[in-house]
Amino acid sequence: MKPASPTEVPTLDALYRGYHGWLLKWLRRRVHCSHQAADVAQDTFTRLLAAGPYVAPGEPRAYLATVARRLMMDSGRRRRLEEAYREELERCAAYLEQAPSPEQILHAAQVLEAIDRALSQMKPRIRQSFTLRHLEGLDQVQIAERLGVSVRTVQHDLVEALLACDACIQP
Repeated sequence: MKPASPTEVPTLDALYRGYHGWLLKWLRRRVHCSHQAADVAQDTFTRLLAAGPYVAPGEPRAYLATVARRLMMDSGRRRRLEEAYREELERCAAYLEQAPSPEQILHAAQVLEAIDRALSQMKPRIRQSFTLRHLEGLDQVQIAERLGVSVRTVQHDLVEALLACDACIQP
């Protein structure tokens, strides 16, 4: 199907029908896996559906590519977070008499997903400060140097990130 022009995508349905095939091809070239490309394409439109009232984009391809790129970054961040959790669990398991129960593992995974959602809603600098501190192990001075901000700004960003994470895991 020939992609619709920007004036022909007044609805999300029209955007999907006009650009799903293009998005799928675009993703296949980037992820080199047709299954993963199909998942990201579907997630892209699901994200748009969940975003609220649809507003037709001026540049549908650029818009869809941006949403898909962000989803791929979120997915990569989630994989790194899950891997860090697995590594920490393996380290802790060596000191435990028994491994965590399935319920404990499920709860930990749910907490990590909640933290991931909280991170995705943070401003980019705050999210970056948090990940540099807690995933890469940099101290506040190193983070400030890398981001080109003051140590005080890093401290403020880390407090804001921790408060957001704490709020997302409170019952």
